[in-house]
Amino acid sequence: MARINPIEYAGQATLSFKQLDELNGVEKGTAFRAFKRRREQLVEQIDFFYLNAAEHAAFIESLKASGQIYRSTNHLVLFSRNGYQRLLGLG
Repeated sequence: MARINPIEYAGQATLSFKQLDELNGVEKGTAFRAFKRRREQLVEQIDFFYLNAAEHAAFIESLKASGQIYRSTNHLVLFSRNGYQRLLGLG
């Protein structure tokens, strides 16, 4: 498995849906579906960060170019370590 390089955002290491899928060796969309199931239990700005496409276009494009997010990504969701653990049901 390739090394996952976290995305630095808001002063912390975060992971994208693509990175979570790769880290866990699951098919595309698995982390997104888990997020949808647990969304109400997660706190924005603590567990995850939502980056609007219009406001963060250049950053999102740079992450697409580096292969850290899916090419089809419009709005970006990044998970903190705490959010990743909560997404897995560990936190």
